Amino acid sequence: MTGRAWPSHPAIRLFFIVGVIVFWTHDCASYATAIPPFPLHTKGSSNAFETPDALDARDMLPPELLTGEHHTVLDDVVPFRLMNHFTITSPFGQFEAYGEDMLKIRIQEIQALATIEEETNQLHCLAEGAKNAALSPFKFVLGLLTDPAKTILAIPKGMWRVTTRLQEMANGERGELEETESKELIGVSFVKRRIADEFEVDVYSSNPVLQAKLNSLSWAAYAGDTGIRLATIPIDGPANAVLTGTSLSTTIGDLLRDYAPEDLRRLNRKKLTRMDIKKSLIEEFLRHRWYSPRHETVLVQALAEMENVENRGRFLEAALSAEFEEEALFFQRMAEMMAAYHQNVAPINEIVVVKDQLIMGYTNDQSLVAMLPVLRLPWKREVADAADAITSWNSRDHQVEKIEIWIEGKPTPRAHHQLLAKGLTIHEHARDQLLVASSKDQTNTIVASVLAQD
Repeated sequence: MTGRAWPSHPAIRLFFIVGVIVFWTHDCASYATAIPPFPLHTKGSSNAFETPDALDARDMLPPELLTGEHHTVLDDVVPFRLMNHFTITSPFGQFEAYGEDMLKIRIQEIQALATIEEETNQLHCLAEGAKNAALSPFKFVLGLLTDPAKTILAIPKGMWRVTTRLQEMANGERGELEETESKELIGVSFVKRRIADEFEVDVYSSNPVLQAKLNSLSWAAYAGDTGIRLATIPIDGPANAVLTGTSLSTTIGDLLRDYAPEDLRRLNRKKLTRMDIKKSLIEEFLRHRWYSPRHETVLVQALAEMENVENRGRFLEAALSAEFEEEALFFQRMAEMMAAYHQNVAPINEIVVVKDQLIMGYTNDQSLVAMLPVLRLPWKREVADAADAITSWNSRDHQVEKIEIWIEGKPTPRAHHQLLAKGLTIHEHARDQLLVASSKDQTNTIVASVLAQD
């Protein structure tokens, strides 16, 4: 017989068998605790997490977003965190969009590209304009030497802010989606912002196809008479104007159009300083790589609209966690929704962070309110963890009577059931409700007067 001999004494044999049973039982018990009681993708259990490999755009989007004259959203949609990854085909190429907000932006940009192509179907003129524009800086210097009075009078009024702009440029560098300082100083960027506004697109867009088209148009316009006419329009703009609307990102469009990134940065810095936010936090936010001047300005204005709300700096701290453009847009939309809640639903007393970057508002009626700018909220582990963190949140200074979750779209049936079971109040299709004022007197009003006071 080979191997280890079997114990001959009956007592030893019994002890050995009992030991094996105990070891086996303990090992299986430990293994069992490491395995969930059901697969995470199982649909039969109401507690199961929803982790689909793919979704169908036809089940998620309205017809006008699915297809249009110049675009088609492909059927396969891949979940990504709390967002969804969409693919759009068009005559101008294929575009990717993470999240429904970015999907709408890309579709609008495709429409703008089609309109630009229809209205400027003279590429040779654009090419000629770009060639002439290359000489424009030298023409400007030559003009100062040969006819200084005429040349100075041709400078757009907005260019007289050049002194403060240069100071801001010296203190920091421009972001990846902003034009170079030289283009700003000679006026090309101003013309580009006007053109982007005319076609209702974001001049700081990360869409390379759109940027190439805007660059061609702005150089051509800058080199020709049209560019001069655009550049010499008096810029009273929002400095003395009252802008009204239902969304911050649209109501401050004139501000984004007429002012350079440096002007916007100074304006945003002043507003944040008035909120008693730490200087180091302000500068870190204003130089964050994923926040374009548009993201920054809309988010800061939303915080400014939350007058007398304490600890608004906590929102900025959380916003710094954005790791890509779509997350920056997510925080911007969240700030817009929270400002609208504060103005149109109930006053928020304080911004609180419940867990990690989970931002909530604490109201006068002792409610915790969270804003989720997502169209579809599935029941995922991170959602369950967040719900548990909210319901178990304890604060010596805050008594919680009610917890509200405002979702731009709606939760899945399973997520809705689970959130209700945890005692949370759900508001579906919330963003439209929040951003629509109930009467003319309640219409959101922004008075952008800081720059005028400089």
